[in-house]
Amino acid sequence: MLKKTAINKISELAAVLMEKGTLIAPVKEVSGHNFAQILDPQKVDLDFYNTIMSPKSAFFPHKEDFINYKVGKPISEAEPVVLNLKPMFLFGVRPCDVKSFQIMDIHFNAAGIIDPYWRQRREATTIFGYAFDLSKSVDSADFYNTLGIYAADPDGSDIFMVKKDNELLLKGITLQGKKLLSELTTIENGKAADKKYFEEYIKKGRDYKTRFMCLDQETITKKLEDIFHNTDFWTRVSSACLSCGVCTFVCPTCYCFDICDDTQFGRGTRRRVWDACMFTDFTLEASGHNPRTQVYQRLRQKINHKYSYHVRKYGVISCVGCGRCTRYCPVSIDIYSIIEEAIKT
Repeated sequence: MLKKTAINKISELAAVLMEKGTLIAPVKEVSGHNFAQILDPQKVDLDFYNTIMSPKSAFFPHKEDFINYKVGKPISEAEPVVLNLKPMFLFGVRPCDVKSFQIMDIHFNAAGIIDPYWRQRREATTIFGYAFDLSKSVDSADFYNTLGIYAADPDGSDIFMVKKDNELLLKGITLQGKKLLSELTTIENGKAADKKYFEEYIKKGRDYKTRFMCLDQETITKKLEDIFHNTDFWTRVSSACLSCGVCTFVCPTCYCFDICDDTQFGRGTRRRVWDACMFTDFTLEASGHNPRTQVYQRLRQKINHKYSYHVRKYGVISCVGCGRCTRYCPVSIDIYSIIEEAIKT
C-alpha cells in the first residue's frame, strides 16, 4: 500500500496522527532539528539532514522514573510507575537510526532480562522511516554504508517515506504499518507512477555513498583484541578528548545509565538517568579506586564495546555510522578514522 500527501500539508497528517495517539517528530530548534512530542502540528518539520540527538529517547528517555516511595516505609508499600501509553508514532526517522532500534532491542528486549519500559514503548510505537534526500550531498561524517545501511533503506520501518518533489510518498512495510495507512483516509492513494518512483528511489539509495571501508566484524573484533594493550596507539588517538560525553549522548546505540534516588519531604523517587563511559567517575568505586583514570582507557572502552565486545557477545557491531559522534565532538575525534587506523596497526 502506497499513499501520498503534499509536503505543505504535513501538518494535516500530523493532526490526524495526534488524534490517534502521541506523535513524536522532528522540530526545528535554534541549533538544529531534534525529535520532540508534537503539541502543535505546524511544528513538524521534515526539512533536515538528520537530527542532532538520536531518536532513542522515544524509547529510552534521558530521565525516567521507576518507583515512588515514602522514606522509612516498607518496600512493599513502594509504587512502581505505570506508563499507561497511548499509541505512539515516531515520524521521520532516518534509516541508520531505525537500524539502531534493532541493536538496542538486543539489550532491552532480548538479552535475557526484559526491560518493561523499553518493551512497552516499542510495542506501542509505529515507526515512520524517512529516506535521505538523494539530491543533497552526504554529510562528510557519515559512514553508515560501512555498516551495510543505505540512504533509502526501509528495513525496520513500519511505514517508509520518500520525498518526491513537493510530495511525500508513504509505503506500508509491516502489517502494522499497512493497517495504519489504510486508516489514514485523509491522504490520497499513490498512482502507478508514484509506486515506480518509490521503488527506483530505494534502488538509487544504494548509490548514495557515505564514507566506506570493507569492515569485516570478525576481523576488527580480533584486531581490537590484539591492540588492546597498545598504550601508545590509544593515547595518541585520544590525546584531544575532553571526556565531555557528547559522543555518547548523541549516539543512537549508547545505553549506559545510572540509578539514583531523589528524596524530598519524606517522599522518594527512584529513577534512571543516562550515563556515559567517557565520564571520569563512570567507573569510580565506593572504595575510591577507579580502574579507568586515564582518558585513553575510557575511549578504548567505548570503541571496544561497540566494535569488539558487542560482536563477541551478540554477533553485531553496535554502531550505525550516523556520524553524530564526529559531527558534534568539540575536538573532532572521528571513530571511523580510529577504526580505519586500528585495522592498519
